Amino acid sequence: MSAPKPERLRPVAVLLCEDLPVPGLNGYSTYNHAFVRYLEARNFNAHLVISGPRLPAPIFRPRRRLGCTKVQIHVPGTIRLGDWHLAAHPRTLVRSVYRWLLDTVGGTWARRLASWRGASQSKTVYIGRYLNEADLRRLTPIFSRLDPDYVFVDTIFRARILSCLPNRARTLLIAHDVFHKRCRSLAERGMTAVPPVSPEQEQTILGAFDLLLAISDEDASDLRELMPIAKIVALPAPVDAKPLKPAPGAESRILYLGSQAPHNVDGLRWFLEHVWPRVREVRKDLILDVAGEVCLAFTPGIPGVVLHGRVQDLSELAANALFAINPVRAGSGLKIKMLDYFAFGLPCITTSVGAAGFPPDDDSPIEVCDDPVDFAATVLQWGGDSQLRERLRENARRYVARFSSDAFFVRLDAALAR
Repeated sequence: MSAPKPERLRPVAVLLCEDLPVPGLNGYSTYNHAFVRYLEARNFNAHLVISGPRLPAPIFRPRRRLGCTKVQIHVPGTIRLGDWHLAAHPRTLVRSVYRWLLDTVGGTWARRLASWRGASQSKTVYIGRYLNEADLRRLTPIFSRLDPDYVFVDTIFRARILSCLPNRARTLLIAHDVFHKRCRSLAERGMTAVPPVSPEQEQTILGAFDLLLAISDEDASDLRELMPIAKIVALPAPVDAKPLKPAPGAESRILYLGSQAPHNVDGLRWFLEHVWPRVREVRKDLILDVAGEVCLAFTPGIPGVVLHGRVQDLSELAANALFAINPVRAGSGLKIKMLDYFAFGLPCITTSVGAAGFPPDDDSPIEVCDDPVDFAATVLQWGGDSQLRERLRENARRYVARFSSDAFFVRLDAALAR
């Protein structure tokens, strides 16, 4: 008969992600990083486990990239050299070299690299990767050694780890999205989601978790339709206000931020082909600043458009912007880039898809336009009315308060207490 386990001074919590949750890199990384901050703030014996194979570089320091000091980081498939991790698995090494080149060469060479890989023109949207047997062989010893009390799992695609957990672990799914809805939305725009997810598949996976954490009230409602008896908590992504004074002379700039995901490329291309020419017919002085890896899909020289590529600090572009846009036409889930806009006090013109998941408000900083004529008219209206913009900026500052880190922590405290 084995001796009972000693009482722990601090509960052990493990967050399992596919790649490093670097804040600001993309929406899902920003959301996952909020859980890292929570585990640190609440003094868990916290561990971050990376399933791979996406790493930021062939050799990197994860702790510096995350900005965390207490969380212990485990990256199977790498060789650890002090604070550094070296990619060791061939597939991981190849992908990390590509990622590093995109981040470092920039400009024309990055665009050529993306074009060579076919990423900028792809109609295939990779929405996740299920863990395979090789992943489980690498991950199981880590989880057995840690013997966690809580396991936070990043999306349904890493749910197979549940078969390797000790009985004591309480399992929480970070849902991010309702994936069968995303697949349907992408298909409506001629894009193919890989892997495809049906409602029945998603329902089966959801049923294996003790608690489902939805990124919005709307997603929580959709999950409840699939799993009426499941414990589901709406946990919107947190963002804290970053007050900025508009830059002197900032009279004619608009901001768009996007990753290289095909639905972002599709949305921006639609805007540039069907909305922007209508705007430029009336206001040739308006300039669209485009930030993020979505720039790799476009050639410089578009009239009135500046392609900045990936930027480490969005504050300078935000300070120069009158407002922001998000012309996305496919996808689902809460669009975290819009929270970034609101944090800087920027209202946003978007589509029905972009507005999905955001709570309605009488003083909303969001204007929904699905028709290109309406979208262009709203851009011109906002661009020409400083009093309207100031009112919308105040709306954005008030609206973002409901998404604060404090509110996120309090909601997660209540979820774990259930």
